[in-house]
Amino acid sequence: MKILIDAHVFDNGLQGTTSYIKNLYNTLADFPNIQITLCASDITNLKNIFANEKFEFIALKSKSKIWRLFYEYPKIIQNGKFDFAHFQYIVPFRKKCVYINTIHDILFLDFPKYFDLFYRITKGFLFKLSAKKSDIIFTVSQFSKNRIAEIFSIPKENIHISPNAVQISKMPSIDVKKKYAIRNFIHYVARFEPRKNQIGLLKAYLNSGLHNNYDLVFIGRIKDKIEMKYYEKFVKLIPYDVKINVHIFENLNEEELVAFYKQSSCFAYPSFAEGFGIPPIEAGVNCCKVLCSNQTAMADFDFFKYTFNPSNENELQQKIFEVLKDDEYPFEEIKNAIIEKYSLYDIANNFYNIVMRYQ
Repeated sequence: MKILIDAHVFDNGLQGTTSYIKNLYNTLADFPNIQITLCASDITNLKNIFANEKFEFIALKSKSKIWRLFYEYPKIIQNGKFDFAHFQYIVPFRKKCVYINTIHDILFLDFPKYFDLFYRITKGFLFKLSAKKSDIIFTVSQFSKNRIAEIFSIPKENIHISPNAVQISKMPSIDVKKKYAIRNFIHYVARFEPRKNQIGLLKAYLNSGLHNNYDLVFIGRIKDKIEMKYYEKFVKLIPYDVKINVHIFENLNEEELVAFYKQSSCFAYPSFAEGFGIPPIEAGVNCCKVLCSNQTAMADFDFFKYTFNPSNENELQQKIFEVLKDDEYPFEEIKNAIIEKYSLYDIANNFYNIVMRYQ
């Protein structure tokens, strides 16, 4: 099986989609009869993330998404005689092999207030067209599967669930409290945008008086226009005398990210809507206390002891105090439940078996 992976998302930093591709294909590399080629502009970066000698790489020449889909990928597929090509959300317009498409979510159609009109119109058209042109459709949760089937009029049996997987990280050697001069802290990992609800967590932190004893840490990307606009609104809400206690980080390496999980007093995830929601399960598998939203796809995370409705500000404040005071938090029980449900090997094996039917 020769499979080509559109990995251009790695050129823009880490996010949910990159974690999905990274964990899936680093595991699949050890499977028999599979040759994996990844494409991106920065293949030096790819080689650091996909270190197995079995991987092959092709450098993309164009920065244009349209040009890549219209011309570059069809040419690469044809010249390389690939059996399969795996894309995220949008597939090329010309059919050159079996197209695998992972549509992680279509939240912009269910929650339009969090997305601008142009995005909703263009993505709505392209995602639906791509879904119809795809031979194999994957998504990451039952919630996303149900919404894709209903909105795009696709039979549920034609949509396969291949969730994000987790792996046990090595114990970090970094003391992030010392390195960044942080007290005991509560933290949140997500790029800055309205549906992620960083402002909700900040308000709960300020209104509850937690700033007297805990710092608050936000880790996430601030790059796109929507992210920068929301970030500017967010920082204006931080009182001058509390700014020293609120820390914001971008572009942390994996060791630092894991260190924040392992050294945090509580990981809070107040997102309004997710197609999956990777950070809370990463926190749980790294033995961090978790307080997680129970909306959309996050309703599947029934192994967490503490969940809440992010639209209820009082519930969020109350639950933070409960988590912090819990001296009998079931770290190992939750960790084991996550590993069992989101096993790297089991997810990769299921993906492999489904794809092989089309060989």
